[in-house]
Amino acid sequence: MDSLSFNKNKYIFTSMPNISLVSNSVDDSRSKQVSLFLEELSSYNIILKDLVNYPLNEEKRNISLNVSYYIMENEEISEKLERKKELPIKDLCKDIRINRERIEDMKDYIVAYYLILRNPNYKIIQDTLKIKLKEDSDKVKSIGVAKKNTIYKGVVIKSFKKSAYIITSIGEFVKIKTNRKVIIGQLADGKECTRLGKYKIHIAIGLIILMMIGCATVIDYRKTESIVIVETTSNIKMHVNKYGKVIYAYSPTEKGKILISSISIESENIDEAIEEIFQYAFSNEMIDTSKKTLITVSGKSLDYGALPKTNKFISENKIPIVINNSGNEQKMPEYISEE
Repeated sequence: MDSLSFNKNKYIFTSMPNISLVSNSVDDSRSKQVSLFLEELSSYNIILKDLVNYPLNEEKRNISLNVSYYIMENEEISEKLERKKELPIKDLCKDIRINRERIEDMKDYIVAYYLILRNPNYKIIQDTLKIKLKEDSDKVKSIGVAKKNTIYKGVVIKSFKKSAYIITSIGEFVKIKTNRKVIIGQLADGKECTRLGKYKIHIAIGLIILMMIGCATVIDYRKTESIVIVETTSNIKMHVNKYGKVIYAYSPTEKGKILISSISIESENIDEAIEEIFQYAFSNEMIDTSKKTLITVSGKSLDYGALPKTNKFISENKIPIVINNSGNEQKMPEYISEE
């Protein structure tokens, strides 16, 4: 095996006309061959859906084909592949002088072609593939790039209600549209279904943009614009964002911590939060009504009249307060009872 050399251009898939040994008549043996192939593919941790969603172009399929033939002729590498159920990429790169990144990109196709070509039990699939020596160039037609409305034809390897996975004569794994449920092992043709992999770059870019927007939104939401302190018998300190929502609440005393955990004011509007603090403090004798309770605002000041619910509660319960609104003493608007 030391004299074995690799030629990435020795064999190619071709569109050269060929009499396929696969007819449209279906029998159990054909279905069994495909089922056995899928089981073996799975044992190598290769997902059929990935072969379909992440296809290789013509050049890479031809290289993958030649690598698979090379492995078949190299006892050491084929033994490692079949024993470990994974491609020995390091050894392969050293032997065939193709960089690791390219092999990683093609590895599932390399293994899939290897499994098909080396197993005589997969004759139905082997007979579908059109493989020629590149030297016979005068007899070979160029495959070219598939057009939008190309009709793909191949052996069904997985069937759905109105679609199917097929393997074509040029080594493609394609999901096609069908007007009925087709049978595994039979020939089928149709236009390609839209695949996720086709738009993977667009999807990835979209997800990155969404993540960036999401991160920016979270950062913006968590940014403190004001700090509001309500001085009950236990001081309650709240950080408020630009949207007027409480993003953090804290108290240095045990009673204050119990108050905060009891009313759950985080993410609430600052007016509702202060109202709930007064409700709890008033009910639990944490307010001295003989003197004014101080509310201190630092940072961005609160707009005049921004605390209507708080104003209603303290007015109805005759709780005197004073507001230091970013250095300016401020009173509540006069409360008019709804009665």
